[in-house]
Amino acid sequence: MAVRKVGTSRIVRELGRGGMGVVYEALQEGLERRVAVKALDARLTGSREQVERFKREGRAYAQLRHQAVVAVHDLVEKDDALYLVTEFVDGADLGKLLQTGPLPPDCVALVGARVAEALEYVHFQKLLHRDVKPGNLMISTEGEVKLLDFGIAKDQTKGDLTREGVLVGSPAYMAPEVLVGEEEDATADLWALGVTLYELASGRKPFRGSTSKELFGAVRTGRFPRLRAVAPGVSRRLARAIEGCLARRKEARWQSAGALARELERCAATSLRGTDPRGRLVALMTHRGFIAEELALTRVDQETLLASLVIDEATPVAADVPDPPAPRRWPLWVALTVLAGLGAAVWWTQAWTVLVPR
Repeated sequence: MAVRKVGTSRIVRELGRGGMGVVYEALQEGLERRVAVKALDARLTGSREQVERFKREGRAYAQLRHQAVVAVHDLVEKDDALYLVTEFVDGADLGKLLQTGPLPPDCVALVGARVAEALEYVHFQKLLHRDVKPGNLMISTEGEVKLLDFGIAKDQTKGDLTREGVLVGSPAYMAPEVLVGEEEDATADLWALGVTLYELASGRKPFRGSTSKELFGAVRTGRFPRLRAVAPGVSRRLARAIEGCLARRKEARWQSAGALARELERCAATSLRGTDPRGRLVALMTHRGFIAEELALTRVDQETLLASLVIDEATPVAADVPDPPAPRRWPLWVALTVLAGLGAAVWWTQAWTVLVPR
């Protein structure tokens, strides 16, 4: 480990590595507070674009004050290196949670409602997240849902750092208009949230392909198996809410993250029937092996833990439904050919009448 201390934060251990750098767990001395330290990869510090993007991530975090958004504490420049010091979230990201299987529908609705609330706030601040996906969402040991990683967020009041023709983000979660280079807006974040919730509920993505070309083609057609066909335990109301994010035309999607959050909240309330939402997520994390039962019992009572276990074990296994076939184009070509032939026939008839009068 090259770095031992960043500002007042003493590095404890490495948590993970990504495309932009390394994330460490650290202890903020004096306050005795656990924090996360994100270090920009040394290979990127020579790129003005990447350095500015990293700084913008820090500034984006700094202007956000929401319980479902990871808080930033400091941006440190040390020995030609850049570090972002943020709130430490003790828990697991939804990508890891998905590896244990799809989530129960009530938990999908709960997670979706919290993330949609966070996005409503982010969009109000004139920011687009642009990388909503399971790996960038966490559930803490306190049952809190957190949205993180604003590394490619776009400030709509400033110029975009992305070069023209270059896609940023995760292709499987990109909206159709983003893939073709059109101007994106808040509905692109809602598309990504829809893909994420579909995946959390079913264990599979709505749009798939063995190559990038096939994936992009599936996204552009907007064809996917209905959610209830692959996740039979999902209610019609929750399925409609999620699929409302996945309309190919952005005008047909949910237009407000707040409206989506309220609908998902209602879906969750119908299933929870008075159970504490945070306690429900703590129970889920416990059953999936991410929280020790001894720790869970300090946050949720035994009755809730057992009741949640019954629900989780009864969650139907996702069905294996094939992807919708690509639309057949030959009928369209036949129709166009017939119409062209009729048009030509009418034109020749009129021309012959003029040239050969009766």
